[in-house]
Amino acid sequence: MTQDDLVTALLDLKVAVTQATVSRDMRELRLIKAPAKNGGYRYALPETYLPNADEDLFKSVVEEIKIQDNQLAIKTSPGSAMILKKRLLSQFEASIFTVLSDDDTILLIALSDAYAKHIYDQLST
Repeated sequence: MTQDDLVTALLDLKVAVTQATVSRDMRELRLIKAPAKNGGYRYALPETYLPNADEDLFKSVVEEIKIQDNQLAIKTSPGSAMILKKRLLSQFEASIFTVLSDDDTILLIALSDAYAKHIYDQLST
């Protein structure tokens, strides 16, 4: 599917877009063209770690971080906790015991106090 195909599909759904807005939105989402199972290509989120994307995400959605022992309580803007939870798990997987989240709060339990401090330091900078 090309950007023009996407624009056409969105217009068919009565979503007012232009090729320029679709292109800009795809750039902001950092979408890439990836091989599709049918042999063509599809747009997808990159599977690799994108430091700037994560840094932008953390700065834009994290409102407060508290640490106690091996636990972090992270307050986010409404609706942001689930996507941040996924990013935390991908970035700090080896350091995390589990992560619980709802709409705007994350409870991250690290494997140790030291791991929790490391994650806290990374998120606080």
